[in-house]
Amino acid sequence: MVYINLLPIREIKKRTNAIQQLSLFCVCFVCLLFAIGAFWFYQTNIISALGSEIGHLTKEKQRYNKILAQIAKLEQDKMLIESKITVINELQKSKAITVHILDEIAKLTPSKRMWLTSLDQSGMSVKLAGMALDNQTIAKFMETLRTSEYVAEVNLLNTSLKVFAGRNLKSFTLSCSLVLPNANDPEAEADSEIKQQ
Repeated sequence: MVYINLLPIREIKKRTNAIQQLSLFCVCFVCLLFAIGAFWFYQTNIISALGSEIGHLTKEKQRYNKILAQIAKLEQDKMLIESKITVINELQKSKAITVHILDEIAKLTPSKRMWLTSLDQSGMSVKLAGMALDNQTIAKFMETLRTSEYVAEVNLLNTSLKVFAGRNLKSFTLSCSLVLPNANDPEAEADSEIKQQ
């Protein structure tokens, strides 16, 4: 007896293979979607973390910008104070030298042969005007002034003949350059500051 198999085995095998392939494709597709979703979630977390870090760094930068602005203002204040201190020191030196110059000129002026009519100090120079009995008295006064440690240079600006109290006298104008004798000696300067206090 001959048996005939009427079942379509080939078609069943083809369908089974197709179902297996379709299942495998679906599993791969789901895995791919899962991987893409995980990658997207990871990237989203990184972007969020970077965004919060940028926000934090921006706040830090703003805080440091305020500090830098304060530092710049302090630097300007420091420069202003240093310039004021320099001006005050120069004024103190000028004040000290003015006192010494007045004292020196008073000591060195021959009172019986000449007198001064004006004294004008501008910075480190002094202009003297006065009357003398003769040219020799003016020349000797200039030489005497040059011996002072506060006077660097003495120049005769002009002389003229003037009648005063019925006598012919010499009117003169001198220009003197001043120096601080202890400008290069810090110990002497400190001593003079202590004496002034």
